[in-house]
Amino acid sequence: MADEIYFVNKFIFFQERNKNDYFYNSLIYIFEHDKNGALGIVVNKVIPIKETKIFETLDLPSNEENKHLLNGGPVDINKLFVIHDQKNIESSLTVKDGLNLTTDIDVIKSIGNGFFKGNYKLALGYCGWGSGQLDYEVSRNSWLILNINPGVIFDNKAKELITIISKQVGYDIDKIQNSEIITKH
Repeated sequence: MADEIYFVNKFIFFQERNKNDYFYNSLIYIFEHDKNGALGIVVNKVIPIKETKIFETLDLPSNEENKHLLNGGPVDINKLFVIHDQKNIESSLTVKDGLNLTTDIDVIKSIGNGFFKGNYKLALGYCGWGSGQLDYEVSRNSWLILNINPGVIFDNKAKELITIISKQVGYDIDKIQNSEIITKH
C-alpha cells in the first residue's frame, strides 16, 4: 500500500472558476487531514462583523485592533474559532511547526481583555471533508496545494493574502485554471 499524502500545515487554494461556488477564490489553511477526513479554515475572506461585537456579547472590553471576523467556512457557522500561534494552550488543536486552533472561551476572553500574548485571528465556521473527499478533490485538480509559512496570515490583511502568497511562490495562484488533464513531462 502506498504512503498516504496529507496536507496538514499547508494552504489549499480553490482552482475552480465558478463564481457561484462557495469556495471560489478561497485560501484554506489545513489543521487536520488524515484517513478520516480533513478540517481547515478559510483565511482570505472576512464577514462584516468586527471583533467588537463578539467582545460586547461577552461583556468584555474591545481591543484596539477591532479586526473583521474571518468567514472560516460553511460548517458550524455560529461557532467561533481562534487561529493562533501560541503553543502552550492545551485546549488547542496544535499543528507541528504551524498554526493552532481552539474554541476555548477562556482564550477568547483573554483576547478581549488584552491578556493574549500571541498573534490570532477569529473565524466563524470551518471547512470539513469526509474520509477521502479532499484527496479526491485534489486528484481532480480542484485545489492547488501551497507549502508556505503559515504566519503569513498574521502579517497581512485577509484580502491581500492571494497577492502576497502569489509573490512568494512566483506566480499568480488565482490565475491557474483547473484541468482534469494532467500533463507529465
